[in-house]
Amino acid sequence: MNQAMNSHKSVTKTEAREQLKLQLTQYVQQQPESSQAFHKWMQRLELVSMILIAVTFVLAMYLSITWKSVNPLVIPIAWFAFVASPSLLLVLAGLHSIVLRAFPPIVLPGKVQKFVTGSEATWFGLGTILVALAVAVFWGVFAYATWTQNWAILQPLIGFLGVVLGVGIAASIVVGMAYTIIQKITKTR
Repeated sequence: MNQAMNSHKSVTKTEAREQLKLQLTQYVQQQPESSQAFHKWMQRLELVSMILIAVTFVLAMYLSITWKSVNPLVIPIAWFAFVASPSLLLVLAGLHSIVLRAFPPIVLPGKVQKFVTGSEATWFGLGTILVALAVAVFWGVFAYATWTQNWAILQPLIGFLGVVLGVGIAASIVVGMAYTIIQKITKTR
């Protein structure tokens, strides 16, 4: 019975994703020709940024595998570049949302989002850009401090990252346990 419920949830997610794509398509079709052209160009740029994410991952893996023949400082820099690389996609998606006044402007795998338009979409786009820039700056500073071996910068960054990861892991465990308990309670009734 659990497998049937899981397949039903995945069908629901698929249907929701298709509905989101349909809403976006219909919204874009109602826009002026210039907005439609902008949308197509942004989709291409966002695709290129997704390819860039894959390239940075492959590069980081390659450098990690060939660690004996490269400068040891290059390996963490490559991984920091990989972690920061989605920031470009998020900045482009935020700009796309602001100009198009629709969020999300592209449908990516993962959690299905609610489609919004107007000023709310503009605010979501601006927030996406700000978060992406903050992430890029954080990992950029981390990469710089690693490259220069500046322990005055590295120590607080490592401490901050440790606290964030610790809190995140603990919160995910607590939320997961609470979700499981709530599921069990609602199934017994």
